[in-house]
Amino acid sequence: MREHQLIDIEKILVNPENPRHTQIMIADELFIMQQLVRNSKEAKAMHKLISDIYTNGWYPQSIVTVTYDEKKEKFVAWDGNRRLTAMKILKNPKLVESFKYFSYTQIRSIYAMSAGIQGEEYFQIPCYVATSFEDCAGYIRNVHTTDTGALKWDTASIKRFEDKMGVKNIFSQLQGFCKKAFDGVDNNFSVNKFEKIVSSKVGKEYLNISFNNNVLMPLSSINELDKKVLRIVQDIVSGRITSNTIKNNANIEKYLYGNIENNVSERFDSKDKINENLENKNEQMKIFSNGREEKHNNANESEIVKNKINESIAFNKIRLTRKDNSILFKNINCSKLKYSNDRAKGIKNLCYEIQHLSFGNLYKNYPISYCFLIRSLLEQSSIYFLINKGKWEKWKSANNNLDLRLEKIINKISIDKQNLIDDDTISRAWETCFNNEGMKNYLDLVIHHPYKVIANVDAIKTISDMGIFAIIQFFINS
Repeated sequence: MREHQLIDIEKILVNPENPRHTQIMIADELFIMQQLVRNSKEAKAMHKLISDIYTNGWYPQSIVTVTYDEKKEKFVAWDGNRRLTAMKILKNPKLVESFKYFSYTQIRSIYAMSAGIQGEEYFQIPCYVATSFEDCAGYIRNVHTTDTGALKWDTASIKRFEDKMGVKNIFSQLQGFCKKAFDGVDNNFSVNKFEKIVSSKVGKEYLNISFNNNVLMPLSSINELDKKVLRIVQDIVSGRITSNTIKNNANIEKYLYGNIENNVSERFDSKDKINENLENKNEQMKIFSNGREEKHNNANESEIVKNKINESIAFNKIRLTRKDNSILFKNINCSKLKYSNDRAKGIKNLCYEIQHLSFGNLYKNYPISYCFLIRSLLEQSSIYFLINKGKWEKWKSANNNLDLRLEKIINKISIDKQNLIDDDTISRAWETCFNNEGMKNYLDLVIHHPYKVIANVDAIKTISDMGIFAIIQFFINS
């Protein structure tokens, strides 16, 4: 950064991407400023800042840090958004009437201070002009986390700032996955307590997440993760979690597993229980199928019973055709991956990106990329499945020791489906997905012939709901 320069506040924008706050998607500057005054306490702090600037002028640490946006032809503040808001209110006191939380006395005081300012040069404020956010990030962090006299950031602000810098801390990433769990959480929230719990070994086990190389990967559905994170957040806000709760791993484990309310534990069916139910229903199917001639004289009655059991299994196991506004891939589960299989790590990384794009239906913004990822996951999970089944090396050997292309993998699985896929629901899903030429070729066309087909979000969701999600999850679990 070169020496600071004086810039008129009309040429500087309050930044919607303020790195110590959650990003604001609405670009209206007044709305952005209102987010800095969301309650009476913050209104009091803003009024004090306005009064201090009016009375004492600018201190050296008050210099605003900006970058120049060529598209907007204005400067954008990366540090000093509160000071900039204070100055904009001083210049145009009518703005304060758009804020909900200022008192009548504070509003009158602001109007009086504004009237006492003589000359436009007062609103020429000193700024450091940086070439990019990355160039000034270290300076900004130091100013607000050391004893420089500037406003010290709380832990939550530091974590969000680190996230903007590319330091993917577990707090910021869980905020991204579990937005509902953090609704209404203010800057007084104890991030230290939260991180102590969720980053512990027992905490990651409870949430069913992995956090390696600063990359967080949910290993269960987002809905399940959201409920568990919400419980921890609410207990921190209510004061139920104390310093003693996080004193050691034993105390954390006692909190997470020892004091769960009965209705919470009943909310989630255990995997063992689900598997047991499915095995029982499979066994019932075998009994009905093998003994139908002895136990049922009426063949039609036997077929009806068998069909009902099949429908029950399909409904309980994977609701392939359920109506859902969000795409099924947000629920992809990697908890059963075996890392002795060298394809497992790549599958986990693909699932991570797919889950990110599935959450909040962000895949709609990047349908082509999403198709690439789904096709790659289908290919890698099918190879992983075939390795576990002891088929891959044999097939590869018969193909001049080269990896088979996805189309050939699908064809060979289809031929040997009866021996490879021992699940009737998945078998039917396979037929639905890969006996239909349009569905079979769709992903290939998007990738290899994008001039022939559009990556349509409705088509992607249809394919997901009708079977590809279920097939991939089956491959991962096998």
